[in-house]
Amino acid sequence: MARRGTWRIPIRMKVWLEAGGREYAGTVTNISENGMYITTDQSPGDVTGQFRIAIPVNDSMLHVPGTLVRRTMINGGCLGMGVTLQNPPQSYIDFVENLLYVL
Repeated sequence: MARRGTWRIPIRMKVWLEAGGREYAGTVTNISENGMYITTDQSPGDVTGQFRIAIPVNDSMLHVPGTLVRRTMINGGCLGMGVTLQNPPQSYIDFVENLLYVL
């Protein structure tokens, strides 16, 4: 199994996935500069390939492009998903770096 290139920061943060014209709620359980794991009790079947992730930061939403890497399924429903970020915006990288200072 390949190792990740960056550390993951454990966190519990509400996010929204935007795919196929629909929005799904999820919770980020770990995050890094180039990826995250999102748990969800919904079954976002429209989330395949690329989609957008909306992250609440202060009084606004930070939107980052995500690509589904793997999905964790249980009883036919989606439990969570590993997401990679290709060329995340600098505002996202700054957000993750600031999380390190909080820990």
